[in-house]
Amino acid sequence: MKKSLIAIATGTIFLLGACNKTKINSKRFMKAGEWEVTELSVEGVNEAELPHWKVDDCNIYEQSCMADWENEEGGHAEFVWQFRDKGETFEISYQAVEEGHSHEHDHAAEEAAAQAASFSGIYSVIKRDKDEMEFSSTITQGFEGQNVVIKIKKK
Repeated sequence: MKKSLIAIATGTIFLLGACNKTKINSKRFMKAGEWEVTELSVEGVNEAELPHWKVDDCNIYEQSCMADWENEEGGHAEFVWQFRDKGETFEISYQAVEEGHSHEHDHAAEEAAAQAASFSGIYSVIKRDKDEMEFSSTITQGFEGQNVVIKIKKK
């Protein structure tokens, strides 16, 4: 009986730890507000224009978590983000604005939307510190099969 209780307690602690890694990474990201993208590269070639991300407050268990992909010219696009697999996977997904509900259709907004859509994908979490994170993927919308890296730093 004592061995069974120890096994159950150990299993419970393990499961809580796995959930906590996802929750910890999500909390670091979602509470932070604004992140500067310091690298946005494909096969080692960095994008000429680097965006920054504004992350909305979010309860990861009750809603889809949203953020804005913003460029220097003032354009922005919305994307959904999610950590999963015990915090080892990060996914971003560009959210197209429906017709009739769109923001200004200017060049800066179109560039932000195109960039957010191209870099949407499933990323492995390479680094996850309080103030810096790094993600790597070969599964993105615009660069399928190519090595994509995103590095972000808390503003």
